[in-house]
Amino acid sequence: MTPHPARIAAALSGVAFVATSPLLAAEEAHDAHHEGAHVASVTELVFPAINFALFAVIIVKYVLPALREYLRRRAEDVTATITKADAALADAEALMASTRTRAQAVAAERASICDDLVTTATRHAERLRAQAEEAGKRRLADAALVAEQERRRALGEVRAEVAALATELAESRLRGALSADDQRAFVEEFLEEAPRR
Repeated sequence: MTPHPARIAAALSGVAFVATSPLLAAEEAHDAHHEGAHVASVTELVFPAINFALFAVIIVKYVLPALREYLRRRAEDVTATITKADAALADAEALMASTRTRAQAVAAERASICDDLVTTATRHAERLRAQAEEAGKRRLADAALVAEQERRRALGEVRAEVAALATELAESRLRGALSADDQRAFVEEFLEEAPRR
């Protein structure tokens, strides 16, 4: 509970009067010893005390409440600023933590993507190598088949040529060795056996 300004002013005035009373008494006693010295009058002492009391009332009534209000508002401003700063700091720390988490997640995802790319490229290379080997085997098999067919065809041609040459050679030798009567007998014998076969 704040004391009332009028009470504070009255207390200060009372202190001023109480403080000046011993001074007045001491000066009168001192003046009694030194008759020729200057003696301060009551008005010289009362007016400054009244002046001080008025000054104290003005201070207590106007300055102190304004000063209290200013200090109260300043305290509220400082408290609000500190609260805002604390909230901003908490937000910044949360954002930093989120950023660190995302950076770690990005690094992990980058490593995962690199691993996936390497795995995919390796599988693709193995598949291409297997396809190339298979295609090579098929081509070799096709080439072997074609070579075998060509060999058989060439062998057949050679056999046909050999048979034609052998037939021609045998014909020419038989013609030279057989007479016309032998040839006729041979044809008749062939014709007789042909229906039996």
